[in-house]
Formats: sequence, structure tokens, C-alpha cells
Amino acid sequence: MPITKIEKKDLVPIVLVCILLFISTACANMLIPSYSAIKQEFKIAEALIAVPDASFVLISAFFALIWGYYTDRINRTKLIFAGAFSWTIGMLLTGFSINYPMIVISRILSGAGMGCVLPVGYSIISDAIPPDERSGWFGLIAILSSISNGVGQGLSSFLGPILTWRFPFLLLSGISIVIVFVLFFIKLPYRGASETELSELQDWELEYSYRIAKDDLTQIIHKKTNQYLIVQGFFSIIPGTIFIFFLTSLFNLYYFNPLPQKIRLQTSTIFAGLVGIGYLLGNVILSYLGDVVFRRRKKNRAILSTVCMILTVPFCLLMLFSIIPVDVNSLGISYPDPIPTEEISTYLFQTIGKIFVIYPNYVFFFIFALIGSILSSGPVANRNAVMVDVNLPEHKGTAASFFSLSEQVGKGLTLLISYLLITLLGSIYNMMIFSVFFWIPAGFLWFLASRNVEEDMEAKNRILKERKQMTLIDYVFELEVQLDRAIQKIQDTKYYLKDNESRALGLLTDAINILNYCERRGEYRSITDVESKARELKQKAIKIKDNIKDIYSQLHNKELQSTQRKHLHKDLEQIKLFITESFPQSSFGIIQTYYEDAYLKITEAYLLDSSQVFEILDKIERAIRIYNRVKHLLDERIEEIGRRSDLTEEDNIALEKEKKLYQKTENALWATLNLKNKINDLIQNLETKGIERKNLKKIAELTSEYNLNLRKVILETFRDDKETRTALLLAYNKIMEVFKEFYEIYDLEDLKVF
Repeated sequence: MPITKIEKKDLVPIVLVCILLFISTACANMLIPSYSAIKQEFKIAEALIAVPDASFVLISAFFALIWGYYTDRINRTKLIFAGAFSWTIGMLLTGFSINYPMIVISRILSGAGMGCVLPVGYSIISDAIPPDERSGWFGLIAILSSISNGVGQGLSSFLGPILTWRFPFLLLSGISIVIVFVLFFIKLPYRGASETELSELQDWELEYSYRIAKDDLTQIIHKKTNQYLIVQGFFSIIPGTIFIFFLTSLFNLYYFNPLPQKIRLQTSTIFAGLVGIGYLLGNVILSYLGDVVFRRRKKNRAILSTVCMILTVPFCLLMLFSIIPVDVNSLGISYPDPIPTEEISTYLFQTIGKIFVIYPNYVFFFIFALIGSILSSGPVANRNAVMVDVNLPEHKGTAASFFSLSEQVGKGLTLLISYLLITLLGSIYNMMIFSVFFWIPAGFLWFLASRNVEEDMEAKNRILKERKQMTLIDYVFELEVQLDRAIQKIQDTKYYLKDNESRALGLLTDAINILNYCERRGEYRSITDVESKARELKQKAIKIKDNIKDIYSQLHNKELQSTQRKHLHKDLEQIKLFITESFPQSSFGIIQTYYEDAYLKITEAYLLDSSQVFEILDKIERAIRIYNRVKHLLDERIEEIGRRSDLTEEDNIALEKEKKLYQKTENALWATLNLKNKINDLIQNLETKGIERKNLKKIAELTSEYNLNLRKVILETFRDDKETRTALLLAYNKIMEVFKEFYEIYDLEDLKVF
């Protein structure tokens, strides 16, 4: 059995994006261990030392919204390239900073770029990961994020004292430049490629074409699962931020302060890093468990996260209660002053071993830290999977940016007021105990999310199924439009047969190419009608083209006699007649029929009961597509005939009629779009009053299936809810008023060519 269902072609971009996420997270926390060196070099107050990182976090959160929105609208390769370029320049400037303001500015620039990497990266990865593997892969990303936190701080802690605090920033900026350059040439997975409901589109080699619009932002925010997870992100990030940023300082400044300076920071960093071991294990175990329970029931990821979040609180409190000060004399180690550089590692590990032996409390510290951090990773491993599960493909980047905004605002505010909290609560230790309790409201919000996640997933899946059907229908419709284009070109060949050989042959060549494309697509996708029609028309077009070339090759002979020349011109007339008789007419009369057919669709919608609002909208949508097709066909004809300078009176009459119909089509299209928007506004207005779409659909299904009276259904369904009953009746009556307004501005004229 394969390890993953992910296609091999998608693994390369996933790996590259994961590396970028790894570097960006390392960059986010790399300044922390160098606070002392920066404070000493630039002579700044301790209260200001966290401002660069706080600015980084807040700017990253703000820009994540912007990047996330455009992730769902435009080319993601170019977007991630721009974001990575921004944070790389920021890291370079940090490495070359000459004063404190320059550090702040460079961190702001890095934050702006990192705001891109998270939503774009998650959007790309989620489009390649199957639904039942999402927790596992996002858990892996969380592990990489955790490791990158350690790598970032480790580079700063271990290389900083040797090669200056600037070196790690210069190193990572160089690596990121290489990765971004490679990523620019890699093909990213299609949007929505991992969605089960859209798998048929891939079989047809069709791309999911929907993109986010500004109106979709409210839809994302109003989704209940999103609301609960966004708010919980603010609460759950607070304890994690304080532990990441201050646990090393807690050991370094207080509990391990008596240790020699050469190994104090390294020892503190290692003990703080022990907490991360459980976090790594938890992401492996609980992400896998999340996928397993998800296969049984869709809401189980959220339930698992709820349980883990609540249980984290007691174990993290026990971990903090296990920390006690270390007396260097009790360790029984004779430290040279100073410790030689080549012996630092020896004394470092000797000290760590002695602490565990002399102070058994630290054994309990490790056990409780292991269990607590394993549990705390449960929501992290499953949160992004739940986010992807409930949001549409074109909403993933924006939804991820809202989650990021919530977390980054919580993280940034925590850093900004951290020293105030230390002052108010008396110590870093008390601040840590206080912060643990923020996991309780986060757990409650996860519980609320678990009650809504299945409903939100079903709504998303229903929309994707509808869109898949529309995409397939539109594709067949587009092939038919292409066939019409080819027929037009063949029919228009008649106008150029006698006096413009190159133009006539050019039109036929274009038509043959179009028909060849339609035949291949029809054969590949088993659209038999399109395939056979395209093949038949292509064979006739090739025969006509060969005959025309043969006739003109003879006409070019200067020694040709006049009688022979007349016979050849008669042959051209026969070809013209053959085209007229043998090819279907993509003529003005047929185009007018399409135009009238669109109007009939609207009439059918009007004749439906107003409770069948979704069927009404479907017919209106079909009318809009037909009007667009009419515009396209008229465009082709007007453009082709308009190029000619030798129009006959007959041609001019036809051209004027076509232009007139084109104008009427534009007006009809505008009116129909206006009709559609007004009906959608009525539905949206009902939703603001608590009447959801699913209830409207139930009413529609009841009245349609059992041929019931709409008014009776409403009176019976909402017997005890006068406000809802009144709102529905008013809305359905308003639909008829909207149609009346439509008929007042719409004018159907029976146009004839001659």
C-alpha cells in the first residue's frame, strides 16, 4: 500500500513550499536569543527589545490578509515569489543593520513577506493533499515549524556568540533566494485538485476556474466553524508565545543563572527545547490519529482537538511547578574560568546530566512537559485540516490568512505587553502560569466548532458538486461554440472564393484547425456527438480546400485559355453552392433563434412558482449563457463582414440587422444579470434574518415534489414563527415584482434578416 495518495508531480512543489515555510518560521524567532547582544550593541532600553519582533508579528498578520485574498485571485507562483523576495530582503537588511531603527524597519519588511508565505503555502499544499491525509501532512508541517523554531533560535544561540548575531540572517536569506528561484520554474497543483467532488474535472483536464470575490469575505467570516477557529487561535497562541519567547529566558535569568556564562544560555536553550520533543511526537501521533478518526466521522478532528486542548492545562501547570533553582555548587563540577571554547560541549552535557541526577524535579519536569506538549499539538495538527475541509478551494488562502491574523495579533499583543505582564504579575514564572489558562476558552471554542463542522463541510461539498456539473456543461457548450466558429469560417469562405484566394484558404485552414481540436477533445472525453460532427465537417472542409487549391493552381497558369478560365470560375461557383447546401447554417436566423431561446428560458422561470427560487435562478443562468453565446457569434460575423470593402446592398442590410441584434443582446444580457442579482439579494436578505438556504431548498422540494400550495407550506412550516413566515411571503411576492420590472425594461422584437 502506498504511503500517500499524493501524485509524484505534486511532491516537488510541496517539498519546496515546506522548505520556504521552514525558513520563514526560523526567521520569525531568530532574533530572540540575540536580545542581549543587540541591547548591548545599540544601547537600547530593555522595554524596547521586543518591539522589532512585535512589529514583525503584527505586520505579518496584517499583510497575511492582503496576500491571502490575492492568493485566491491570481497566479500563486508569482505571489509567493514576491512575498519570499520581500522577507529575504528584510533578512539581509537585518544582517546589515547599523542601528536600532534599521532593525525595526527590516523586521517589518520581513513580516510583510512572511505574511504571504503562510496563506499561499497552505493554499498550495492543501490543493495537493487528499482529504483523509490532511491532518498527517499538516502535522508534518507543524513539526517542521517547531523544528525551524529550534533551528532559528539554535543558529542564533550557538553561531551568534561565535560569528555575531547577524550571520544567521545572512545565511538563511541566501538559502531562501535559491529555493524561490527553483520554485519559479515548478508547476503548482491546480486549485481544488485534491477535492473529491472535483476529481472528474481532472479526468477531463479541466481546471477549477472559480476565484474569490470581495463579497466572499463575509461568507468566509460568517461560516461558524471559521468564526470559532479564528477566535480560538487568538487565545491558544498566547501560552505558546510566552513559552517559546520566555522559557529560555526563565531558565537563563533565574533558575540556571549561577551556571558559568559560557554554557548558561546553551543549557537554558536545551531545557526549553525539551518541551518541544513532546510537541514533535504529538504532531506525529495526533495528526495520524486525526486522519483515522476523520475517516469514521467528519467532525472527529474537531472533537479530538477539544479534548487535547482541555487536557493540556493541568499537565503544563504541573510542568511549571516542577521547575526549581539550580545551585552550581551542588553539581560537583569544577568549571574553569573561562571555559575554553573547545571544551564547551563537554561541560554543557556534563552539566545537563548532573541536573537530572541532583534535581529529580527536572525528571518530572520532562515527563509533564512531554505529555503536555503532546496534547497541545493536537489542535495544531488538525486545525489546518479542518480549515481546508470547510472552505471552498478559492477561499483557502483567505481563510488561512484570517487564522494567521488571529494568531499573529494574539502573538504580537502578547509580546507588546509581555514586560507589562511581568511587572504586574511579579515574574516571568507567574506570567507563564497565568497564560496557561487561556487554553480553557480555546478548548471551549473548539467544542463549538465540532458542533458545526459537518454542516459546513456538507454545504461546501454541495457547492462543489454543483460547480463541477456547471463546468462540464460549460465545457461541452464551449465545444459547440467552437464548432459554430468553424462553420462560420467555412460559410464566410464563399465571399472570398473569386477574388481573394489567400483569405478563402486562410478561413478554411482556421476552420479545419478548430474542427480538428473539437474532434480530439470529443474523442478523448467521449463526447460522441461533438466528435462525429467535427470529423464529418473537417473531412468536407479538407476536400473543399484541396479543390480550391487545385483550381487556383490552374488559374495562375498565364497560358490558360479564356474558355478554360470560365470553366474554373464555374467550378468555384459550384464549390460555393456545395458549401451552402452541405454545411449547416451558422446564420443570422440561427443566431436569432438562440436569442429567442434565452428569452424563453426567462419566461419559463417566470412561470415557475416563486418558491422554486433555485430552479428559477438556474433557468436565468442558462439564459445568461445563451446571451453570451449570441454575442460571441455576432462578434465573429460582424468582424468578418466588416473587414470587407465591397459589400453588396444585401450584405449591408444583413450587417445592420446583426448590429441591431447585437445591441439588443447586450441590453437583454444586462437586464437578465440585473434580474439574477436582485433575486440573489432577496435570498441573501432572508439569510440575514436567519432563514438559511437549506430551509429555502426544503420548501422548494416540498412544493415541487408533492405539488403543494406555497402559502400553505409556509403557514404550516413556520406556524409559530410569525416574523419568518412574513419575511418569506414578502420575499416570494417580491420575486414576482422583480420579474415585472424586468419585463418593463425588456423588449423582444422579431427580427428578420430581409
